[in-house]
Amino acid sequence: MTGTTKIGDKAGTAPLAITTPPSQAPRWLDTIAQPLLAIPSLSAVGILIFFANLGGYPFYTKGEPREAVTVLAMATGGGVILPMRAGVELPSKPLLMHWIAALLSMLAGGVSEWTVRMPSAIFALAGVLVCYFYVRRLFEQRAAFFAALILATSVQYLQAATGARVDMTLAFFMEVAFFEFLLIGEGLTRRRMLLYVAIALAILAKGPVGLVLPAAVALIWIAVQWRWNLIGDLRLARGAAIVAMLAGWWYVAASIIGGKAFIEKQLIAENFVRFMGASDFHEGHAHAFYYLEGALIAGFLPWTALLALVLWRALRAPRCNDARLTFLLIWFAVVLGFYSFSHSKRGVYLLPLYPALATITALYIVDAIDAPASTKRLVAFVSSMYGAALALAGAALLLAFATVQIWPSALTSLLGTVGIADVDLAGMLRAMTLAHLALGLALPIAAIVLGAYLMKSIATAHKLVLAISAGVIVLALTANTIVVPAIANTLALKNFTADVLKAAGDRPIGYLLAIDYDVAFYSRRTIPIVLFKDASKPDYLICWEGIWAQRPADIQHEYQIIMTSNPTELDGGGRLLLLKKTSAPSSPANSDVNV
Repeated sequence: MTGTTKIGDKAGTAPLAITTPPSQAPRWLDTIAQPLLAIPSLSAVGILIFFANLGGYPFYTKGEPREAVTVLAMATGGGVILPMRAGVELPSKPLLMHWIAALLSMLAGGVSEWTVRMPSAIFALAGVLVCYFYVRRLFEQRAAFFAALILATSVQYLQAATGARVDMTLAFFMEVAFFEFLLIGEGLTRRRMLLYVAIALAILAKGPVGLVLPAAVALIWIAVQWRWNLIGDLRLARGAAIVAMLAGWWYVAASIIGGKAFIEKQLIAENFVRFMGASDFHEGHAHAFYYLEGALIAGFLPWTALLALVLWRALRAPRCNDARLTFLLIWFAVVLGFYSFSHSKRGVYLLPLYPALATITALYIVDAIDAPASTKRLVAFVSSMYGAALALAGAALLLAFATVQIWPSALTSLLGTVGIADVDLAGMLRAMTLAHLALGLALPIAAIVLGAYLMKSIATAHKLVLAISAGVIVLALTANTIVVPAIANTLALKNFTADVLKAAGDRPIGYLLAIDYDVAFYSRRTIPIVLFKDASKPDYLICWEGIWAQRPADIQHEYQIIMTSNPTELDGGGRLLLLKKTSAPSSPANSDVNV
């Protein structure tokens, strides 16, 4: 079998085909990489790891319920253009993800964890399939299949796919914009509309960054490739009009409704100040310049070690540095560099570069498949390393699940040695394992079998990728059905909120200084924020224990603690308190509540 590498020499020209040496890859690999099998296979992988048990556990982090209360406001008549988050504050991001979640909620009959997380899962699956289609068009189908598989099974992508956040929505539309521009630049499409629609929707997902990054990558690539004639071919005036109509209308409408407060929060604080930083800006994830490099190493797991194979082949048997590979490298470098310079940094911000990194990795894996001689020993070593890690992970899970049934106190003590001090977690793990006993046994055993296969089989790059992907599917299913639900049910404030509402009855409630989005979502009530200096305070206050510890003396005499929540942090901290005014009459519901 002979392979070809496609290279476009100038914009608007058909790609050239350069014959490569005969491939040593098995023919079945070409078969499974064809659309007839690849699309169902990739879809099945995405459904398993993105959608399984998506609504099977409550919100337990700050970010998810913060988006959920905006969806709840939309779905319950709080407005569509600029609903007040939890009834008391402006949303901090554009609302594309929230509109989709609200629509899904109305179709499903109500807002739930499932409907709010669903947009991320949908766009994650769509991003995997889009990666396959574009890489197949630009390079070849085996690289496309591996790129999509690597993208789907990267830790950061997995995490974002199952969380109710805006980042996956942004990443999907930016992926389409990046790939679509490359098709235009290489003369492989005559359409222009899709590029600008994708940019507009990226802006509606998270703001101007949806335009800034694609524009920066495109401009740098044009300059590097000396394709200045492409600027005229992009029909920029028409594109600007499309983006302005599809995305600009919301900013105009929201500015009219929200006025100065919207402009200061959404346009200035959430974009300029968050990027540049300011002495009076204390909101959000300030880290050192090199922080994101470490986050990328962790987020690209389990594929990070395979980057050694990429670097080895790049040095020993480099690919032809054609315009398409150059674009992928610029795409990766610009996104990483942009967020590295940003004042606010989170690993999930790098999500838009993952399709480029997955594609680069896949291209070199295909090279290692076609010409394995130079990397045979490295592949064998990496295969053994991954096999051992997978077998060890499976054995550790099996031992943990057995221990939590037989000797839960031992597991609690073991968790304490790594800083997990919440004593309820072991009991919740026991309950989740019993509820999914067959999976709790089968999945760790499958991980051990896959690990043993990698250690004992003939090491080839394609077997390595497929086995690692299978291992990630096994571990992701274990996490989504047992581990994450156990953590969520241990830390969530859903039950505490129900007890608070029962205790307070119809009496007034307020947050002391700071809102809690879990309580806001699960209470389905608009609860005002109360300050120490307020003359008139409600009968009940919800308060973080850290705030209560610094309370003024008058608050101490005016209120008493009547209820304490479970910890909201695995280290055993982060409790919420329910305070009752000492002079307040008892609610009729109080007699039924154990406080």
